[in-house]
Amino acid sequence: MASSSSSPIGLLTDDTAVRAFLATSMGVDPAGAEIEFLSGGVSSAVVRVEVRGDCFVVKQALPQLKVEATWLSRPERSGIEARCAEVLERLVPGSVPRVLRVVPEAHAFVMECAPAGSETWKAQLMRGVVALEMARSAGTLLGRIHSTTVAEPSLAADFADTSFFTELRIEPYLQHAASRHPELAERLGELGAMASEPGICLVHGDYSPKNLLVTPAGGLLLLDHEVAHWGQPSFDVAFALSHLCLKAVRHRGGRHLDASMAFLESYRAASSVADAAAGTLCGGLLAGLMLARVDGKSPVEYLADGDKDLVRALAGRILRDPAPVPEAVLAAVGEGVADA
Repeated sequence: MASSSSSPIGLLTDDTAVRAFLATSMGVDPAGAEIEFLSGGVSSAVVRVEVRGDCFVVKQALPQLKVEATWLSRPERSGIEARCAEVLERLVPGSVPRVLRVVPEAHAFVMECAPAGSETWKAQLMRGVVALEMARSAGTLLGRIHSTTVAEPSLAADFADTSFFTELRIEPYLQHAASRHPELAERLGELGAMASEPGICLVHGDYSPKNLLVTPAGGLLLLDHEVAHWGQPSFDVAFALSHLCLKAVRHRGGRHLDASMAFLESYRAASSVADAAAGTLCGGLLAGLMLARVDGKSPVEYLADGDKDLVRALAGRILRDPAPVPEAVLAAVGEGVADA
């Protein structure tokens, strides 16, 4: 993985800045380059470049995230993301786009393009295309990531910095939701503290359908590793399940909950840390994260007001259970959706 270092580089927010980056940081003549700005979520500038038959993606961490609320995070997290991709490429080959170059002075890195025709799993789910085999593949992939990294405790030092996890997950999700729901603040604070305890494996921190690219061959590529840390695997399992449950609320259908169960069962079969990852902490975090995607700093965009009220009611009831297992949470969501 090549690295570059020179003078600081500005934000890659327009065509001119990207072409300057190509010339100064990559030694690429930008003449004739086709540049496409990708959505990339709220935390990064993501640019796809095609030039003289080569295709690559430049990703740069932003200091101010693109949400209505003030949400700041140090762009140095880009280095953690590139390092995580390097580790996953080694331990779980084929699970991530390969990193081609790291440009620390720009808080950016360059990676291979995904195969043409790839789309996010989220796009499929939002269209109502719910393939249980894809859910199983996603659960198996996460289980492999947790299992292979728990077997390499030397990685703990590389991913010991949990500050970005706090800045981008605990504070804007659980703590912000707690400020909107004082009656649940103690419970949400407790869950955040447990999720931040000293860890046992590499935790991705953003394991969601929008960060899983489905290739034309049916494979999965995992993206967006900027909050990766050595932590509690329960967070990854709960994070993934929370997205599936929210889509079940949106679509009022059981297929998304079937996918949730398929994901969980496949994770349990593939993971050596399933007992720790899919227990009561996972169940509590699942409810807390559902609430956070309604009343945190980064609410999901696809829920109507009635959907949000249903999520609030479901999450509130579940969070009052001191020891909910994830299967019980999925059952409660199913009952709530059926009765809505």
